Amino acid sequence: MSRRTAAWFAWSLVALSVVLVLGGDYLSVATRSVVRGSPYDSEAFLASALYNLATLLPFSVVGAFVASRQPRNVIGWIFCSIGLVVGLDTLARGYAEFWLESGSGTRSLAETAAWFSSWAWIPLVLVPTSLLLLLFPDGTPPSPRWRPVVWCAGLGITGFAAGTALEVGPLEDMPQITNPYGVDSPVIGIVGVTGAIVAGSSMVASAVSLVIRMRFTGSASRSSDSLMVVLWWSAPSA
Repeated sequence: MSRRTAAWFAWSLVALSVVLVLGGDYLSVATRSVVRGSPYDSEAFLASALYNLATLLPFSVVGAFVASRQPRNVIGWIFCSIGLVVGLDTLARGYAEFWLESGSGTRSLAETAAWFSSWAWIPLVLVPTSLLLLLFPDGTPPSPRWRPVVWCAGLGITGFAAGTALEVGPLEDMPQITNPYGVDSPVIGIVGVTGAIVAGSSMVASAVSLVIRMRFTGSASRSSDSLMVVLWWSAPSA
């Protein structure tokens, strides 16, 4: 992928993430208006949008800068992906809550949105605390010996998310909705528990890898500095 194509794609992901967050915030405020029987509150929408954008933009913008300058560095794409998942989760939760309170919309779409929101927190929490630590700052593990940890982290996160997404019964955050994609099988529970254990172990190993990398490469200060250092590091050399 050329640098120009990477930049276009990365910044398109930023724009899409922002649109998704704003859509979710609009639905959330509309839901509160329905519950209270009051007119739509534009000030509440603005406050909610600013709060969620403050959470989203650090990931998305930093990811876009890194991906634009170093397209082969997966750190930038991971950051962009995190921002996109935040946007999707905000929109999905907003739509599900709006459907529950107002009854407007498509039932199957609302159930799917609630289902997605019920497990979207897993990659949002585990990817930054495992893969980012393991691959920072150049997008590769400290040495080839750490590659199995990368695979374990990916498989653990996937297994944990799958086990949660396919669990039978009411959704945890929205118990009014029964999981539309639940699978009644003991294998699902085993996959979820195993994935959680593997993902947790990978988090510990990833933290250890970062300490080792800092110790043997002399990059402790660079790895612990602010996000501005990441931007400086990702800029193309002269």
